[in-house]
Amino acid sequence: MNKTIEFNKPFTSNDDKKYINDVFKNNKFADGFFQKKCENFIKQKINSPFIALTQNCTSALEISMILINLKKDDEVIMPSYTFTSTANAVLLRGAKPVFADVNFYDANLNYESVKKKINKRTKAIIVVHYAGNSCDMQKFVELKKKYNLILIEDCAHSFMGKFKNHFLGTIGDFGTFSFHETKNLVGGQCGAISINNKKFVKRAKIILDKGTDRAFIGNKKRYYSWKDIGSEFRSAELPAALLYSQLMKLEIILKKRKLISDTYRKNLVSFKDRKFEIIKNDIKNKSANHVFALIFKNLKLRESFIKYMKKKKIFCYFHYYPLHISSFGKKFKRTQMKNTDKIYNGLVRLPLYPGLKKTEVSRIIKEVKKFNLIKN
Repeated sequence: MNKTIEFNKPFTSNDDKKYINDVFKNNKFADGFFQKKCENFIKQKINSPFIALTQNCTSALEISMILINLKKDDEVIMPSYTFTSTANAVLLRGAKPVFADVNFYDANLNYESVKKKINKRTKAIIVVHYAGNSCDMQKFVELKKKYNLILIEDCAHSFMGKFKNHFLGTIGDFGTFSFHETKNLVGGQCGAISINNKKFVKRAKIILDKGTDRAFIGNKKRYYSWKDIGSEFRSAELPAALLYSQLMKLEIILKKRKLISDTYRKNLVSFKDRKFEIIKNDIKNKSANHVFALIFKNLKLRESFIKYMKKKKIFCYFHYYPLHISSFGKKFKRTQMKNTDKIYNGLVRLPLYPGLKKTEVSRIIKEVKKFNLIKN
């Protein structure tokens, strides 16, 4: 009898426990050894001017909104097909999220849709590199320069992905990363922010330290002072220790994910009369291989596929409920988003994680092909 294939299993190792135990040995649970080690490792790995480990990717997005002095009546353009944190970071500053359509072929932000929504109130654009695949950053950098906008990269899916020769998260003014247990690397649910525009770094250090100048005191014998707004945005030491253990196995994790993704693509692209499209991966850029997704022609087919795979003990899931049609999102100006609607109705994600065995990947491919032969 076939065993159940889960949709996701976080990658773990015995070293994870070792590093976590080291936190207890060090008796230091905040602003500690592993937080600094993670920040230095990521900074060097992706060639970032400044990295801070945060409680989560949401915190990183919120920090970026504070740093750009986002205020009431400002607008920030973003995809509707994204997680709520992207929009909530804007709303928490009193500003307005403006939803744009995505490309059908890769679910990434559509350049023409964004361009049409720019006006005198537009302060920033948030691009989301969906599935670990890069947006066309050259076009969005051009928009940023032409209209004097802030460009933020939501890299929740795309740590170590690239656009041409640049790591994602280092091209815009800010890059935000997620190390939630559902992501490629697991740090509990911590995240990180890359600040690529150096004019924001000094204030960022104050905001990260709850609005104080503690980061600048050094060995000076004085108390820190309240300088600005801020919050407890930094990651604690326990999740940092877990993340550091994962970073030490970064290449192994990325290699395994790429192998599985490539195997899916090779076997599923080649056969004829498919009932689905496959999210494209631009071979000129390096994908982080976070998601491998199929897009069925309609909602009925997608739901039939999910039920079929569940009967075969293989768990597959759809993804975001678009923000522009959600109950809370309807209060904002709504425009037609043909590609977003098609993707929402048709997209389904296949299992993709390092612990998947070759035999399990083969079984998944076999069942996808068998479903394709069923007359629906």
